[in-house]
Amino acid sequence: MCRIAGIWKRGAYPELKDICVRMRDSMTRGGPDNAGIFIETQAAIALGHRRLSIIDLFDTGNQPMGTSDGRYTLTYNGEVYNYQDIRKDLISQGITFRGTSDTEVVLQAFAAWGTQCVKRFIGMFAFAIWDSYEKALYLFRDRIGVKPLYYYHKGDTFAFASELKALHAGLSDQLEIDSDALGEFFHFGYISNPRSIYKSTWKLEPGYWLKVSSDNLIEKQQYWSCPTVPGQHLMEGSEETIIDRLEETMVDSFTKRLIADVPVGIFLSGGIDSSLVTAILAKHSDTPIRTFTIGFREKNYDESPWAKQIALHLGTEHTEEVVTPDHAREILPLWSEIYDEPFGDISGIPTTIVSRMTRRHVKVSLSADGGDELFCGYHRYWVMNSLDRFISPLPSALARRAGKFLGLMGSDRFAHLAQAHPKLRLPAIKDRMRKFQAVLSNWSGDASSAYPYAIGYWLPNEVHQLMGNYRNLRPPLDSSAETLLEAMMSWDMQHYLPEDILTKVDRATMFNSLEGRDPMLDHRIVEFARALPLNLKYKKGETKYILKKLLKRYLPEALFKRPKQGFAIPIYSWLHNDLMELIEEYLNPESLRSQNQIDPDIVMRTVSEFQQKKGSIAVDRIWLLLVFMMWRKRYVG
Repeated sequence: MCRIAGIWKRGAYPELKDICVRMRDSMTRGGPDNAGIFIETQAAIALGHRRLSIIDLFDTGNQPMGTSDGRYTLTYNGEVYNYQDIRKDLISQGITFRGTSDTEVVLQAFAAWGTQCVKRFIGMFAFAIWDSYEKALYLFRDRIGVKPLYYYHKGDTFAFASELKALHAGLSDQLEIDSDALGEFFHFGYISNPRSIYKSTWKLEPGYWLKVSSDNLIEKQQYWSCPTVPGQHLMEGSEETIIDRLEETMVDSFTKRLIADVPVGIFLSGGIDSSLVTAILAKHSDTPIRTFTIGFREKNYDESPWAKQIALHLGTEHTEEVVTPDHAREILPLWSEIYDEPFGDISGIPTTIVSRMTRRHVKVSLSADGGDELFCGYHRYWVMNSLDRFISPLPSALARRAGKFLGLMGSDRFAHLAQAHPKLRLPAIKDRMRKFQAVLSNWSGDASSAYPYAIGYWLPNEVHQLMGNYRNLRPPLDSSAETLLEAMMSWDMQHYLPEDILTKVDRATMFNSLEGRDPMLDHRIVEFARALPLNLKYKKGETKYILKKLLKRYLPEALFKRPKQGFAIPIYSWLHNDLMELIEEYLNPESLRSQNQIDPDIVMRTVSEFQQKKGSIAVDRIWLLLVFMMWRKRYVG
């Protein structure tokens, strides 16, 4: 696992090396073990690399790495878990190897098979290859988007990097905020591919490769796509037979993720997905299993007792740490350094803490991301599906009139009514009513048109008021999906999973020089899950049906069959009681009036209501404002 960067600028460019070194070394935490650079002066291209040594710990694994004839040079971030099988195929063709790294296998595979090589890889990766004969640069990103890859293209300059901070380090005077992307951040809490926060700066989409030619033209092709429609007649046999096939695929995927020349651990939350990963590896691997968990003092957010029981049952070596507001005070000043694009997932705090704790013991850790998107795990899927079944038979105009009526009533009234139920959190009540009103107001025949409103933070009309202009550029839910549930899962696989969940884990782990791996996102499991009939994922109101059936083979139901909790933190009480000084520092009138991206008056009214503890402002909207202003201070000034 590493960090990569590069810049290609047509014509003589004497500062090329210095710029590439600055870009590369801005990502040192993601690659502390070695640094390398390749320069071809005549072509005015430089490739940089920071290494986190995982496989082949010797100099033979250092990068950038070139072929013996000097034609191809590779800078690579990731792991190809079947590299030993590919290596054997290449050796049978007469190719010799200097070392034992998967990096060299990727390089020689490209030299042998060109862009088709990537179809043979099982793993996570983002890499660039320079062809000095053809004078062409190739970029690749893995199928699911586990590893990040940004690129900048404007005029005679092309640059790429694992993180935006590297592009900022080399091209800060050329980067401009993209207002559409910023609006998307306030709407959804993150920015989805292919956009980034900057104009002329893009995320290479998962499952794509890109070629930059000597004439400065870009060719981009998709080599893999997540199936959007479940396969027909692909799941023959009984339910138990299908579970057997899933188990076989998972055992192979999960055990492959243990390949390393350094110690490996597992993030164990106590939920279905991480428990399944841990249980399968505990049974099917000879490697001793180490598990790591974080908990909270606030019991409503704490799953650590369940994780501890599961670890005890499976016999893992278990480590845990309790996250407190003091941890948040420590992490939040670093937020814009860790997440160098405005990023609103507050669970990045505990993810960073568990990554730091884990790194003290191991250098690689497995997580279980993807189970919700693949096996219908989110509560919102059930809510939207139920709403669709109830409202779709009615005229759409009736739903929109109901939404207008709720808007006239105002969600504050529902918050006041909720005071009779002290267990209900008022900000959550108001937020849900805002979203419900928006869903109804934008109803167009079914819930697919309303899903972006159900999962938003600042709703589109609010973003429009906040910024003066906003248009949601994301495509709608896939109309070819057989069911609303499949469409929502597919949409989240395209947007939420790679650009929120996987971004969070990648930045948190790499900031702590820890390699994160996602065994649930082996593309073979993804394809298997998409081919499953829906009733094996969601059955009679039960989410992740087939995963729970499989997990019963490894754990007693009493250890895992409980309501889904999610990876949340008590941010509302923390911001009110422990972290209010951050709001006062970044969301004060002077700071707000010094920028021109968001309306300071709207922000100050929102902050004032939050500070008065009326319980009517959803903390997520305050949090996104805080994140943006912290990011702006770090990267804009």
